[in-house]
Amino acid sequence: MTIPRPPALVALVALASLACPACAVWGTAFAGPATKRAPAQSETQAPPPAPPSAAPEPRAETATSSAIRLFAGVEEAWAVSDVERLTSFLDTTAVRISIKPGAPLTSALTRVAAAFLMQDQLRLVHTKEFQITRLECEKKRRVCRAIAIWTGDWGGRQGTRALRVTLVAQGKANRWLLTEIRAED
Repeated sequence: MTIPRPPALVALVALASLACPACAVWGTAFAGPATKRAPAQSETQAPPPAPPSAAPEPRAETATSSAIRLFAGVEEAWAVSDVERLTSFLDTTAVRISIKPGAPLTSALTRVAAAFLMQDQLRLVHTKEFQITRLECEKKRRVCRAIAIWTGDWGGRQGTRALRVTLVAQGKANRWLLTEIRAED
């Protein structure tokens, strides 16, 4: 009769067999040197390899650990119109958004509200390019401002346009989050 062993136990037995070659047999792995019996056929088979770890690799820096990383993440997400990722960069306690040129800034108190404000506009515009062209930081206030050019096909009479997008980020508690997004002609 074979007793099923959890993957963690299989990994421990495999490690024990590396440390003690004489203990490599399943039946004697924890029996100690006093047991002197011949292993059965089912006991001499090598243990299956340990499954790969499901835990993600630890990352030293997140996308919001510096203003540069934050703006790089925004640039990547905006270029592919990834609203979910864009909203992950927002400070929902203070963010104001205006993606449609000429529209007033609107506060979004939750990520869902921010996604609602951004989703339709980003969905309607076929983004061709989003590139940050200028970055200014005030170290004393821990505020950074980035200027980006958003080129996209707006369809209809508007056609292809290039808009200037101002992004403002605030650093708080070792994190940088966007507090303002404003698109202008």
